[in-house]
Amino acid sequence: MTAVEPGVPFSPLRALNELQPFHWSAGLVARGMAELRIADQLGAGPRTTAEIAAAIEAHEPSLERFLRVCELHRLIAPAEEPPAGGRRWELTSAGQLLRSDIPSLRGFSIAVNAPGMTRPWELVADVVRTGRPATRTVWGVDHWEYYAAHPDEARSYAETCASLSVEAAEALVASCPVAGEREIVDVGGSPGTVLARLLEAAPEARGVLLDLPWATGFAEETLRERGLAGRVDLVAGDFRHEVPAGGSLYLLKNVLCDLDDDAAGQLLANCAKAAPAGARLLLLDWEYTEHSSHVHANDVEFMVLTGGRARTEEEYRALLTAAGFTAARRLPLVGHERAPIALIESVRA
Repeated sequence: MTAVEPGVPFSPLRALNELQPFHWSAGLVARGMAELRIADQLGAGPRTTAEIAAAIEAHEPSLERFLRVCELHRLIAPAEEPPAGGRRWELTSAGQLLRSDIPSLRGFSIAVNAPGMTRPWELVADVVRTGRPATRTVWGVDHWEYYAAHPDEARSYAETCASLSVEAAEALVASCPVAGEREIVDVGGSPGTVLARLLEAAPEARGVLLDLPWATGFAEETLRERGLAGRVDLVAGDFRHEVPAGGSLYLLKNVLCDLDDDAAGQLLANCAKAAPAGARLLLLDWEYTEHSSHVHANDVEFMVLTGGRARTEEEYRALLTAAGFTAARRLPLVGHERAPIALIESVRA
């Protein structure tokens, strides 16, 4: 039985259970659990509320109430009661993804549920009406200027990019040979995870990473940890105005999705101006398809935050051609052939 049926009295309680308008809080609960590092405390096994509270220096009664909603969202579960009594908690498989001491989605859960991303969503109806992103309306600056002014959120965003880029970097190396490259230019490439992997696969190449001033520090950390700092030039700048010249390979990973068509066309024109004839450009980005997927949610997020959009393969090809790149061909992304991700190689005419 649905909440609304002809001849059946409307039941708000049943309707709430069906619509679940309070489900928006699930992401904020995950963010709170990640920021408090509760998952880290449970990584070695079950612990009581009192033990967790002491470890994270939290107010025990408030923590107990918060843990119950973490349980509701299946991030933790009650463990067997110890002989002396007192509830113990253990991580679920979803809760494991919020740990900081193993590969996880902790940074992602914080970043996508932090104010910089959530507050503009409050104006989603206005975005649909006007076609204009909401970030500047809410904060008075664009999405990237917001991160420049909020370094803690910027770091969580960088962690998000790093965690998502590890798998993408391996797939890129497996899908597109780079061993013979001379200079790889990663446009908007912070925190440097992908460029680092490409340079490991191309030991004779040098790298150039271009990103906004607030973002290059995260790339510097990554490259130093990987022992590659001496092979990379970090360029703090805005790719909407200029791209470093002279590369043999240009990489745009999940960059165009944050740009509207005019800005995307300008960026590709900047790449064409900077690239010598015969240089390659690799484009790796979300693909908008007829089949429903998380990309459709991402697409609305781009619309709300930056004014960008996910595109079809044909739309990516059209942008590349208009900018002066030829011989565009889609490459299979090894290990992710059926994913809604487009990997397109083209050549500077």
